[in-house]
Amino acid sequence: MKRFVCCFSIALCLGGAQARSESPPPIAPGAPRSVTLQPVAIYGQDGKLSGTPDTPMTVLTAPFVRSGTGDPIIFSGITTTAKQFAISKPADATSYRFVNPCNVDVRIRKVASLSEAVTQTTGTRFLARSSETLGTSEPTFVSLIATAAPSGDCNPELQYGRGG
Repeated sequence: MKRFVCCFSIALCLGGAQARSESPPPIAPGAPRSVTLQPVAIYGQDGKLSGTPDTPMTVLTAPFVRSGTGDPIIFSGITTTAKQFAISKPADATSYRFVNPCNVDVRIRKVASLSEAVTQTTGTRFLARSSETLGTSEPTFVSLIATAAPSGDCNPELQYGRGG
């Protein structure tokens, strides 16, 4: 009888533990609460776990390597009036680095001719005193404009290359 009571007690405890278990919460504890941002597991190409929200995956990129002569294209005298430039891209270039040393944001846009211009709402905006590397197309002409009047010289630079 003691054996039966003991086994029954253990079975009741184990069964009760299963009955009390809950499904996991829809948002992990400690994760940012958002309708669009949910914690996920990140798996690599081999199917193994590569990262989680607590240990994010590191994305490695190839370093930026300059193409052509190595000298940058300097766009001098950028103001709040659009200015057009003829440029040529080296054949092996897959990306470009745009350096904006100005104290204002600058917009740049690929245009079809020297008569077409970027506006304050078109093109790619580069923040003041920043640089960024992006993929490239086959531009022949570009147009640049400062989003506000610069307090000094505004001469952004463009360098073609690979990687980045």
